[in-house]
Amino acid sequence: MPKRLQKSSDYAKYDVDGDGIVSDDELSHVADIEKLEHDLRKQRAQRRMATASLVAMASFTFAMFFVDIERVKALADISNLFYITGGGIVAAYMGASAIMNRNGK
Repeated sequence: MPKRLQKSSDYAKYDVDGDGIVSDDELSHVADIEKLEHDLRKQRAQRRMATASLVAMASFTFAMFFVDIERVKALADISNLFYITGGGIVAAYMGASAIMNRNGK
């Protein structure tokens, strides 16, 4: 007996052929589709984090041109940690992306 969908079913997006019935074949792909969607959300969040780090480092560097030299010297230790941390985030993102692309995932 085919499984008919309710009008506002969460599984309606898995009805590939649009006939209002989700077949066993279509349901067997639900786990794969959900894993792919989860991975895409994760990659998007990582990309946003790396982009925000780059923008923050560039903004901080640009702002230092307009700050008194004494304050720049006082902020030197903190800024070093800031750049190391931001660079680490960007490097981790780029490394993970390269590994994933190399493995074909």
